[in-house]
Amino acid sequence: MKRRFAFVALLPLCFASQLVIGQEQSPPLQADVQVWINHGDRRLVPFRARLEGGEATVRGSVQNLPGRETVLVSLRFDYNSRADIALDELISQIVVSTSDKAGNEFSRVTIDPNTIPLNPNRAPLYYSATLYHPPRNGRSLYIARIQVFGNYE
Repeated sequence: MKRRFAFVALLPLCFASQLVIGQEQSPPLQADVQVWINHGDRRLVPFRARLEGGEATVRGSVQNLPGRETVLVSLRFDYNSRADIALDELISQIVVSTSDKAGNEFSRVTIDPNTIPLNPNRAPLYYSATLYHPPRNGRSLYIARIQVFGNYE
């Protein structure tokens, strides 16, 4: 009876160590941009943010599309540096979402760039996503949120 108990008691510890080893730390949030969009406006709403920890930037625009149900979010990542030594920016995940003024998320898309490096003083990287935006429901504004996860290596 004691041998079974010892075996059963050690078994969960074996799995726990594999879980800890198998877990990857999620990359840090480097940019979190919220853009307020007017439901009835079809003009481009531009935004720009610096990715924390370095000189890379994300620029983009948000635009309501015909049909009054969807929005296009366009992104451009750029990395210009005058430093003698600059680390590559590794973008591991981009999350784009829409929500109403109260903060209730309506639609979300996750872009997995497969850790594509953004090299200093080289070609920019482009991404885009089309999402549904919240219904008007008497409100004139909604929020498009862009979150960029990654790090410099």
